Amino acid sequence: YQRRVHGPSTNFQNQPNTQPISSLTPFITGRWTVKARVIDKSPIRTWSNAKGSGKLFSCTLVDDQKEAIRATVFQEGVDKFFDLMQPGRVFHFSKGTVKTANKNFSNLPNDYELSFDANSEVTPVADDNSIVTQKFNILPIASLVGKERQLVDVCAMVMGVGEISTINTKAGENLTKRVVQLADHSGTQVDLTVWQASAEQWTAPVGAVVAVKAARVSDFSGLSLSLAREGLVEPNPDIPQVETVKAFFAQGEQPITNLTQGAGERSSTRDERKAFSAIQLENLGSREDGKPDWFTVRATLTYVKQDNMWYPACPTCNKKVIQVSDGNGTYRCDKCEKNTEPVFRYIVSLTANDHSGNQYLTAFQDVAQTLFGIDAAEFNRKQLEDPNFTVTLCKSVCFRAYIIRLRAKEEQVLDEKRMKCVVQRMEKVDWKHESGLLLREISAYQ
Repeated sequence: YQRRVHGPSTNFQNQPNTQPISSLTPFITGRWTVKARVIDKSPIRTWSNAKGSGKLFSCTLVDDQKEAIRATVFQEGVDKFFDLMQPGRVFHFSKGTVKTANKNFSNLPNDYELSFDANSEVTPVADDNSIVTQKFNILPIASLVGKERQLVDVCAMVMGVGEISTINTKAGENLTKRVVQLADHSGTQVDLTVWQASAEQWTAPVGAVVAVKAARVSDFSGLSLSLAREGLVEPNPDIPQVETVKAFFAQGEQPITNLTQGAGERSSTRDERKAFSAIQLENLGSREDGKPDWFTVRATLTYVKQDNMWYPACPTCNKKVIQVSDGNGTYRCDKCEKNTEPVFRYIVSLTANDHSGNQYLTAFQDVAQTLFGIDAAEFNRKQLEDPNFTVTLCKSVCFRAYIIRLRAKEEQVLDEKRMKCVVQRMEKVDWKHESGLLLREISAYQ
């Protein structure tokens, strides 16, 4: 006589033997199984190239020893496991591949990562609360300089929350975003951009402390953070760094260095006030690692090149479009491989002078539109109506002092190396603020 058991068995003998994440290496032999909690999960991503097409999603797994590892699920495994592997749930994972970690996509202190497909096994198990629900590898914001393109975790106080805005990517995708200012106990502030649902559902007010997981460091606007697809923001998390940040700001107003440059009186070690002569004297833009230098000058705009000030661009990818010789005024975008109605985008050559010399500069869409006060399409229309419009407007912006933030990088043009200085921001001088800077510099000599 044999008794039948209906439904899943809970017999201990049927439970697989598990091993810690720390024991996994590419050299492991035989079948392995780990018990881990899914901490976070990215959206599904697709790709298509000459080698083929496919889809994937990534997540972070943590075991009861607080060891974490990145896992990526590919192809048919996406259909099988994406809905199942919800963040917060605990699973047995087996029949995966262990390989060397790609640090461009992970900030975890693990030399290896996992990959799964449709042949892998992911089995839900009961949550006995032996595994932490989240794991952060917090870095001070001040330490992020030099970590461009890396994924990092930070714990910081919210100093400002921007409004939601929408951008159109080169791939033609509309994305919502929100920019948030964060500062921590290192006395350093940085901008964090959050996207889509994270932007729309942001709830942390100014003064709240948040932990940010998986933010990518960028040299955009000096230095900034962008929340990765698998990233998350947790308000007031249960980690010791929260009290450290609160204690720092509880001491009263603190001097803050801002790594991100934007409107207002921000300063940064990467955005020092310099003269044009520093480009040669300090070899700015000629770094061995090929990265650009960012700096700010106070200079007078002396010349605006008055031809080829804009170009017809594809409204989807912003690349230059070419007029088709069909007599109908049709334009074609080679990148998007389609005919399109172009939009006009600025590309303006300038010359500015300071006490040390002059420098050729390039200003693109947003900067040039702010400088002239009208968009490129309106500029084009008015100069067709009035032959003197271009000369008059260009003269009106010249021989005025501006605070100009520049991105300098040496580029190879044919057989010649040329310094390219692109204007990132251009503002009229606030002489009250400039006087304050001069007084502080004078006091430094006393």
